[in-house]
Amino acid sequence: MRIRLVRIDQPGAVCAEAIWEYLQACRSQPRDEAAGLGPLEDCHNLDEVRRSGLPEVARQARGNDLPPGFVPALQFAALEPSGKLVGIIQLRLQLTQALLRAGGNIGYSVRPGCRRRGYAGLMLDGCLRRAAALGMSRVLITCSRSNLASRRTILSRGGQLENVLPGSSGQPVERYWIDLPSERADR
Repeated sequence: MRIRLVRIDQPGAVCAEAIWEYLQACRSQPRDEAAGLGPLEDCHNLDEVRRSGLPEVARQARGNDLPPGFVPALQFAALEPSGKLVGIIQLRLQLTQALLRAGGNIGYSVRPGCRRRGYAGLMLDGCLRRAAALGMSRVLITCSRSNLASRRTILSRGGQLENVLPGSSGQPVERYWIDLPSERADR
């Protein structure tokens, strides 16, 4: 199984229709299992994906004119060789106090019909490589205590549990750090 991570803010990387179809599939699941959608989460129709979601993804990638509480972030679509969008993952390049508590540097989701096939691990692997290439030394990933699949994925990639905090929804939030290898120019 292979996937390709493409930046959603790059022209022609992934079409708005594919993103909208993905969002509809994810909305049938509990909210904590559809993380990493970033500004796309608030889109309620295809026109909103085009007019506000995708421009906001691009603005976050540029890191300029962000609303209070928002940080620069890169958002990637995980595509199978056939082009099917199987997941979305977001890499937040900074942490606010709120993101330190819940959210962290990375959030991701996998299409409900594609879960339990290893896509989340492949997506996380690619995102961790990109974070290391950007000079990040470690990343924080959080998940709700009830999201066993996400916990397994995080642990399998070296996640170290720091603590568990009460979440805003009443669900405990597990906080994991993953140390990244330094990218060296002489490699």
